[in-house]
Amino acid sequence: MRVLVGAIRYPPAPGGAETHAHRIASELVRRGHEVDVYTTDLYREYPFERLDGPYPLVDGVRVHRKRAYMLGDIHYPIIPGEVEMLRREADIVHCHSFGYFHANLLAMRRRLRPAPLVFTPHFHPAETMQGRNVRHWLRRIYDAEMAAWTFDQADRVIANSRAELDSMAHHIRDLDKVTVIPNGIDTEKFRDLPDGQAFLESRGIAGPMLLYVGRHAKNKRIELVIDIMPDMLKEFPGLVLAIAGPEDSATAAWQERTREVGVERSVRFEGFLPERELLAAYVAADLFVLPSEWEAFGLVLLDAMACGTPCLVSDRGGPQEVVEHGRTGLVLPYGDRPAWREAILGLLRDDARRREMGRTAREHVLTDCTWTRTIDRVEALYRDVLGEA
Repeated sequence: MRVLVGAIRYPPAPGGAETHAHRIASELVRRGHEVDVYTTDLYREYPFERLDGPYPLVDGVRVHRKRAYMLGDIHYPIIPGEVEMLRREADIVHCHSFGYFHANLLAMRRRLRPAPLVFTPHFHPAETMQGRNVRHWLRRIYDAEMAAWTFDQADRVIANSRAELDSMAHHIRDLDKVTVIPNGIDTEKFRDLPDGQAFLESRGIAGPMLLYVGRHAKNKRIELVIDIMPDMLKEFPGLVLAIAGPEDSATAAWQERTREVGVERSVRFEGFLPERELLAAYVAADLFVLPSEWEAFGLVLLDAMACGTPCLVSDRGGPQEVVEHGRTGLVLPYGDRPAWREAILGLLRDDARRREMGRTAREHVLTDCTWTRTIDRVEALYRDVLGEA
């Protein structure tokens, strides 16, 4: 079948939604389908930064990158070139991410063309968005005036977690067309893991290590872990918090926070790590921390667990469905610094429990969380909706 995909950003631009869209598109190509992805030339949206090249072909997927323009100072991308999607022939259309120019355009396309529309919103509540006040104000207007109409045009909606569905259900007038399909991972990448000790030695890390991987974005709330580092260092003087991922809008604030609480030597900003080095960081970590205000899913959690690293997550959004409390990690009250401090210290003290959690997490992910299983369900949904159309 011919599949037209719309996404706000696409690899090599980083991010969970970007990875999700790419894994589905590339696997569909591998299965013999014809896939065209329409996206922007953005590496990141806030602050605006463009990719260093067009990258027209990524793992066999044809990628049409159209120039994005910033609307004033609100960091909302306008992409006139994507109007081309209205003319592109397709059997089915799959839109990723909610509230963007391309999503509205594809909803309009569904009114004009017969090809069914599948919508994966990667939904974030308005209060968790990055950007200035005017952007939040426009989002509230959009939610009130446009959100329900956009969902109405979709033939099917895919949520990555039950929590994501619950957070956006008030915008969807027909909940029967929503299917929850969790993310997966490429399990082969995790069969032969690198040596974590080499990662530690190369950086002179002798004590336990906490790890965060992902965008440096406000909603990730890594400052909650930075704030409890002084107390934890009293018991574990060699403790290190490693923050991996390219610099983004929250980097400067996190760095300043480390100076304010006096832990700049114990918090390492690793930047972007190549794949094998990133895997080594996951293996080396004693615990993976994701104290986010909100995540629709939290794809990095599967990566960490596949490397045998227990995960600590907030009780908000999708991560609480990804991590099984007490077996593959811990689900902790959002923003409760004392609870996070005691949970981290408790697991650092208990090597046997921590390692058992890691073994359980790895076995679960490699058995039950494959991209093959995820994409089987997406492909079956495509066929169902085509049959209905």
